[in-house]
Amino acid sequence: MVAPMRIVNSLKKRLRRRSPTGGAGDYVAELVRLCRDDRRKADRLIQEEMVRAPGLTPAGAALALVTRIRHERDPRVSRL
Repeated sequence: MVAPMRIVNSLKKRLRRRSPTGGAGDYVAELVRLCRDDRRKADRLIQEEMVRAPGLTPAGAALALVTRIRHERDPRVSRL
């Protein structure tokens, strides 16, 4: 019975892996997806965010934008 459990645990570990970057995620790609695959719009938003906060890298700007979009679309937030 030990061998089947090892196989199951091995499969769980493989399924849990998301990206080779350690699960940090590619926020630029996520932003493009949220912009309905419009890369030009995503690039424009990143540039505007970098003007708004000059210390950000493009990846940092994409992270800020993705976070902001996700929070705006959260259905649990009540809008009074």
